[in-house]
Amino acid sequence: MEKLLHSPNGEAKKPRQQSAWFWAVLRKHLAIFTEHYRQPMSELSVLAYAEDLSDLSPEQLDAACIEARRTSEFMPVSATIRNCLSQARRAAPIYLGPPLLKYPEVTAEEREDALKFSEELKKKLGARQNQSQGEKL
Repeated sequence: MEKLLHSPNGEAKKPRQQSAWFWAVLRKHLAIFTEHYRQPMSELSVLAYAEDLSDLSPEQLDAACIEARRTSEFMPVSATIRNCLSQARRAAPIYLGPPLLKYPEVTAEEREDALKFSEELKKKLGARQNQSQGEKL
């Protein structure tokens, strides 16, 4: 028998299928919660969390669970996690510009070649500068 959810306006609709990413985030945080708060977790509890939090994106779920762990003295229930989402949004980090560029690693051989090239370039530029100064005199 197919399970239906009922919306506030009385319409029946199918529950939303969760992505593998959502489940990975949920499993990670529930595992952390059970270890951190030293509370066992049944399969039914996992299903309840999944159903109660099903409208959150994986990013929202991650942020809410992190905030719940930081602020809850006891094992957070679904309602606590949902409330922590708004707190996490308020405490979002300040935008500090685009991320720094990541440069590829340079081998010792590439470094030596670059140093030789730059040394030759410095000599040429120095000679050209001396030549132009000589023409001015």
